[in-house]
This record gives sequence, C-alpha cells and structure tokens, in this order.
Amino acid sequence: MEEAVRYGQERRLVSVLFADFVGFTTLAEELDAEVLQELVSGIFEDLAEQAVAHDGTIEKFIGDAIFVIFGAPIAHEDDPQRALRTALAMHRVFGEHAARAKKERGIELGLRIGVHTGIVVAGNVRSVAEYGVMGDTVNTAARLQEATPPGETYVTQSTFRLTNREFTFREVGPVEMRGKERPVLAYALTGERSDIRVAIELNAPLVGRWMELSRLDLAYQSARVGRTEVVLIAGEPGIGKSRLVSEFIGLVTADDGAAGNDEPRVLRWTFSRVNQRSYAGFIEPLLVELRIDPTAADARDRLTERLTELGFANPGVTGPVLAQFLHLPGAEETTSESEEWKRGMYLIIFDVLGALARTRPLLYVLEDLHYADSASLDLLSFLAARGARVPLLILLAQRIGAGGPPRPSRTNFTQMVLEPLTDEEAARIVESTLEWAPAELRDRIVARAGGNPFFIEESIRALVDSGAIARDEKGDWVLRERAAALDVPATLHAVVAARIDRLPPLAKEGIQLASVIGQRFGDRVLRAAGGDRLADAVDVLIAADLVVEGAPGERREGRYRFKHAVTQEVAYNTLLVRRHRDRAGERDPRLLSGSRAPLPPRRGAREGGDLLVESRPARDEHPRPRRSPPLRRASRRPVREARRRRPSGGGAVPRRPRAPLPR
Repeated sequence: MEEAVRYGQERRLVSVLFADFVGFTTLAEELDAEVLQELVSGIFEDLAEQAVAHDGTIEKFIGDAIFVIFGAPIAHEDDPQRALRTALAMHRVFGEHAARAKKERGIELGLRIGVHTGIVVAGNVRSVAEYGVMGDTVNTAARLQEATPPGETYVTQSTFRLTNREFTFREVGPVEMRGKERPVLAYALTGERSDIRVAIELNAPLVGRWMELSRLDLAYQSARVGRTEVVLIAGEPGIGKSRLVSEFIGLVTADDGAAGNDEPRVLRWTFSRVNQRSYAGFIEPLLVELRIDPTAADARDRLTERLTELGFANPGVTGPVLAQFLHLPGAEETTSESEEWKRGMYLIIFDVLGALARTRPLLYVLEDLHYADSASLDLLSFLAARGARVPLLILLAQRIGAGGPPRPSRTNFTQMVLEPLTDEEAARIVESTLEWAPAELRDRIVARAGGNPFFIEESIRALVDSGAIARDEKGDWVLRERAAALDVPATLHAVVAARIDRLPPLAKEGIQLASVIGQRFGDRVLRAAGGDRLADAVDVLIAADLVVEGAPGERREGRYRFKHAVTQEVAYNTLLVRRHRDRAGERDPRLLSGSRAPLPPRRGAREGGDLLVESRPARDEHPRPRRSPPLRRASRRPVREARRRRPSGGGAVPRRPRAPLPR
C-alpha cells in the first residue's frame, strides 16, 4: 500500500506561472501585522480569482508569491494561452491595488510574472493527501520570475513558440538565471492580439475531400432555389472541418461570380471556449453584415436605415427589439425573458435573415459548435425548424460526439462525418509541402498522423521549429538536416492530452496500460495485465474515438488499435519512468521487456479472434513504446479539496524504461 501511494503520479506537459509582488518588505516594515495580513490577503484573493477563472490550479502560495499550473490535473488544448491570459488579468487587478497603496501610503508595489512550459511529475509528489507538481519546469519559471522587472511578464522560448500567434511579445534576449549553467532566452509579454496571426504557411492542398465538397454543393444548389438546408459536419479535432468549410465557401463564391449569378452572402462565426457572450453566434455576424458599429452613438439610427433598405414595413416596431438583441447603445434593457418575448425576438431575427436571403442566397456558417452557448443553440434550433422557403444554407461544424442542436423536422438535414485520410492521401500532403522529403521521413509522419491533416501539418511545423526544414532562396521548403527522431509537438500533445483527461478514471488508466502494450493490443493481454474492469473500459475508449476495433483480417496482432499513433505516444509519455523491471516481471513475466531471460515467441494463441502479443526484450535504453513493460496500478487516495481544485484520484504506475518526451 505504501509503495502504491508513492507512485500515484504521472508525467504531464504543463505551463507554470510564478507571480511575485515587489515591495512586500517595505510594506511589512510600515504596517501592523494585522493590517498587512488583510491587505495581502485581498491581493492574493484577486490574483487567485484570475487563475481559477482560466482553469488554473493554484499549487501553493509562497511568501509574497503565487504558484499556478495550467495543464494539471486537467489538460486543455490551450493551457499556455490560458496562463498568459491569467498573467495579463493579474497585472490589471494588481494595478488597482498598487495605485491604492501608492495613494494611501506612498508605497510602490509591482507585480512580476514568469511563465514556462515543460514536463513535470504531477500527483502526490510531496504528500499523500496533496496534489502537486515537481521538476525543472517549476524551477525555471520561478527563476525567470526573479529576473523579470516589476510590471512585466517574461516567458521562455517554449511558451513563446506555442502562443505567439495569439499574443504579442518583445524579445528580451538571453537571461542569466540562478542555478542555470546556460542563459535562457526570454520574451516579454506585451498583449493579446485582436486578430490571430497566421501560423507558418505550409500551403498544404485539400486532399481526399472531393466527395464531401460535392455533397455540400448539392445542399447549396438546393438552398439557392429556395429550400432551407441544414448541414452538420462532424469529426475529431484536426480532421479538417474548418478547412473543408473554407474551401467550400471559396468554391461557391468563385463559381457563382464566374457564372454571372449573385454571390452568396456569407455570415460566419467560430465559437470560442473563453470570453463568449450569449447569442454570440448571431450578434457578431449580424453586426458585420448590417454594417453597424455597436459603439457608435448613431447605431440605432443606422439599424433603422438598414431595416428600411431590407424592406421592413415598420422598422420602428422591429428596430427596438433587434437593438436590444444586438446590445446597441441606448437600447432599453429587457424587462422580461418570457418564452413569448423570446419567440417574438426569434421571429424578428428569422425575418432579418430571410430579408437578407431574398436578394442573395444566404450561407450561415457556425464553426466549433461544441463550444456554443446554450442561447445560441436555442436560437439555432428555432431557425432550423422554421422550414420556410428561404434560400438559406446553415452550415455547422463540430467535434464528433458533441450534442449540437436537435435534428430539424421541417427542413432538409444532412450530417457528414469526416473520416481520416488514407495513407496515400496523407503522403500527398507531406509530398506537396516537402517535395524532396525522404521516403522514410514521409512514412514516419504519415504513420504517426493516422490520417489527421492537423497532425501532419503540426509534425512538419515541429521540424521547421527545430531547423530541420527551412525555406530556400526561392521560398520553397527544403530538408536541411536529417531528423533523428520525431517528437510529439506540444500542440498535438495538448489536443490529445485534453481528450484523455476527459475520460473516466478507469478508462484513463486503461488507455495508459494499452499504450504500454503497443499500437495494437488484444483483449486477453489487457485482461492479464489489468484485470477485467480495466479491460472492459475499452468500450469507453472506442466511444471516445481514441481506440478502434480492427477489421477481422487485421486482428493478428490484437483486436484493438489506437486510432492515431500520437494518442499512444501521449498516453505513454504520461507514465513515470521506473526501472524496477525485475519486480514488474514478477507481476507478469510475459510483459517484461527489461529481462534478459528468453521470452516466448511473439506469435501467441488466438482467443475469440484476439492474439496475445508477447513483448520482446529491450535491446537499448530507449525502446519503442510497444516493447515496454506493464503498469503497476496504484491504489487511489483522497486528495485535499481546497481552493486549488484538487482531483481525488491516483494514477497508473509504470514499470518501464525511459521514452522520448515531447518538446
């Protein structure tokens, strides 16, 4: 039991934020201890509130500093971005306290923040009942904060690379840090971009989606002649939903213009997981299409003019309700949100869309519907169910498995699920970007991506960041040096880790165990290593679209397989490095990869269509994941519930050699 508790830990990619306020010593010398405690507590409460608002975990308070982690115990796809938004928010709220302290007591206070992204060991690293993290990533963030001037936020290069699309920085240069042999390159955070900067442009072509484009075009042609159409595109993260939508919009606008037809009006909105108001999917696109500045003093007058141009007979009645919906200056506040009032507002919005569609076909695009607020979904369901003969195509895109709006009964509805690309199609993406890529490198990228275009492009971008790929004098991408290994890019790690963290505890433990067995694994070996309850959790992994059942002809090496090699690598890399191979072999000698004793041959006996795949002995210090030994399951322990938002679960215990980690 004691040993199980000690190993209730896992490796995680996190962003660590250290915030320290300068001037605490002067404050302590001049204030009574009780007054000091009240003032400092108020500052820390406001700082902690910003951390919690962005789903950060407050690891601890250290003197006059606060230590926050993003990515543990729950990962998000944008943990580095959340850390920087928290830093900006902390500076804003701290500025109010600093201004008050200077005015009332003449004391200068300043906040300095350091952020670093890297691998840590997370879990009960210090105490059985306390969740925490440990590793050089923590030390680097703390030392970086010490080197940061008051009023600034410094980030390391690893954080900068993951966030420079969304945030602006000033290069600081190498920074000497206590305890570090070499200086660390630092960047000063200057703000958040209003428009996301385009990442490295790879100009990858759209591949393998011509059938889907044809189906979208059929729906559009139907909408053009007056039949309202609703099309839902579903797929896993990175499968190409937004790319397909963009290509389709480009095609229909170009084709209609060339044919002399009126180009469709395109109203487009992408929902966000943060900073989103109710009805965001309709307010913002309508403001853009109606050409109304919501901050202008004459916004309501402009709205009345636009309604008149659209043919509304009585804009004086329609305008005030629509002004309320759009939150225009001077609009009366809503006194009632009864169903009757809401239905009246929905009808006016539908009439506006219908008026826009009468002159030109209307293409209304809502992406990332899985992040939509409930109010937008309610309005969307109303509009989709109207069934009027309006030349309107509502095009929706969301992740597979998300709820989404109910299927309309009075309009044509089409659902398309985007499947992964074939190996041949995936290879075409690599070859179109890297014309002279070695076959070995191309095949490794294709095998890892599992047909996911985003995974392919992020793997190529990781090679660009490493310098292995660069542009020549003609602007073409060329291979500068042979890549020794393909590490999992942090962007992919974040996407996959977030999906794994959403699994129930038993399923998460099951996917970690399966990652040790290999890319393919059978039911029998899973039960032998983890027991029946863990093996039965594979159904949850299939439902989450992380694991798939192999076709009957593919089951020689296991009934199940990871849908993407990246998923196996990320799950595997969460496990701690333990070298007690002899004790792992005592639990199940069949899975012992570190033993020098001869093992049974790889071919095993079939059982219900499954194959018990035996592991080979390790031949070096860094074997492939599929040759690694099993996990040792740790007993679960309660974890303290405090403002840190701690989990109450343990983790699976690895017995394996070291594997390469994502950078």
